Amino acid sequence: MTGPRLARRKLSDQVVDRIKHWLMAENMQPGDRLPQEKELMELLGVSRGTTREALKALEVQGIIRVSTGRSGGAVVAEVGYETAAGLLGNYFYFKKLQAAEIYQLRQLLEPEMAASAVGRLTDVDFGRLEQLIESCARVDDSPESRRKQRLEELEFHNVIARRSPNPLYSFTCQFVNKMLADQVVFKRMYLKRQQKIDRENYTAHIELLVAYRAHDRNRVRRAMTRHMRECACHIVELEAIVEKRFFSDAPVPRLQDFHR
Repeated sequence: MTGPRLARRKLSDQVVDRIKHWLMAENMQPGDRLPQEKELMELLGVSRGTTREALKALEVQGIIRVSTGRSGGAVVAEVGYETAAGLLGNYFYFKKLQAAEIYQLRQLLEPEMAASAVGRLTDVDFGRLEQLIESCARVDDSPESRRKQRLEELEFHNVIARRSPNPLYSFTCQFVNKMLADQVVFKRMYLKRQQKIDRENYTAHIELLVAYRAHDRNRVRRAMTRHMRECACHIVELEAIVEKRFFSDAPVPRLQDFHR
């Protein structure tokens, strides 16, 4: 990690980049310790304040965790999905993303992600998928129950995504589902019952479960392709209904309405 003294412009950001590159070059793994603060200062040629600022930034990003005391210091941490998705999600907060736009990506990725998970689902996964199907089929006609239903339908897909051997498929599909879940909650897409969506999700999830049990990769891919196409059509229709309601005399949602 030695090298020329860093330029003063945005110094802490440059230190963050230098440490990241060093972690990769040294093949550092979660649990490995970074040099102590004094040694880092000497290696990087920066002050204690700049070093601490850089370490704090890395900690916020989830790349390290820092503890105090005699045996404390910085340790490499494994960035969890929730941390990474939360940071990435911040980028889209003011993009006015539409559900239809999300489905443009979902239709491309979900079928191949689903196919990649064939043969990798565990008995626990199958039990969870069955539980989600049953839960979504028995829903009281109330806003809270429908909200829970929509989120559990997306969780069905997350169970599959977590078993994909491709980390890009796994992360991206889970993140896309998170964006859809946010749409459900923020736009309150669950207020009006959508029986066409209910039937589509139930039928498709049963078909996918059977295909996974048969270890039939092509059947899984076909089923998910059809499912995503149908969902995209339904979500465009639902979005139009939601936007019409928002521009009508409907009451403005309150902060306590936005819960998960």
